[in-house]
Amino acid sequence: MKKISEVAFIIQARTQSTRVPNKMLRDFGGSTLFEVAINKFLSSTIIPKENIWISILDKELKDVSAKYDLNVFNRSEESTHEPVVLQKIFEWHQKLDYKYYVILNACGPLLKIETLDDFIADFLTSPSRGSFSVFEKKHFMYDLQHNMLNNFLGEEKYLTTFETKLLEPIYEAAGCLYAGTMSDISEDIYMGTFKSKDSPQFYIMNESESLDIDEPWQFEMAEIIYKRQVSEGEKL
Repeated sequence: MKKISEVAFIIQARTQSTRVPNKMLRDFGGSTLFEVAINKFLSSTIIPKENIWISILDKELKDVSAKYDLNVFNRSEESTHEPVVLQKIFEWHQKLDYKYYVILNACGPLLKIETLDDFIADFLTSPSRGSFSVFEKKHFMYDLQHNMLNNFLGEEKYLTTFETKLLEPIYEAAGCLYAGTMSDISEDIYMGTFKSKDSPQFYIMNESESLDIDEPWQFEMAEIIYKRQVSEGEKL
């Protein structure tokens, strides 16, 4: 069993978004994506505040972090540039004195705090070195040669009826939560090798919480849903 004192809880952000300009700091339901993410960590019933780290470069983000009196890891300019190299983008892996990490994606504002806490509790009690948030999909999926990727559990004569209830589910990355072992990053391992079932283990969450904002339409849609859920008293 992992000790929570050994885990760094990390939000990594930057201001140079090209598809959604100023994505982290523009108004989002009366707040910002950056502060929504910070408040998820602070509202957790599990996370010690002293274990929270904000990995940022921009002064604007540092000013916001200062309001919450949070630990700041000063990421380098190089860590924000392409190509994305694991050790470069997560340069904190050799500089923060923790054995494990949990990363919260600040672009996923619909993630519920109870899901965050459950992910953490699951990771702490798991023998796996990493955990990856996913959700189940029951759709007909095909590769480039038009071969179906998921298994059909019904009789072959019903295959072309497109009955999704007869499909074995496959998993899609949720883009919300990632956990792993610090030392593995030096070996180019992010969460796990993805070569065996528990490397990393999959944490299955609700697809409705998984929206990862990459495009303007996703920002607008997420804000509408977020404002409705907040007005209904949900803990986001």
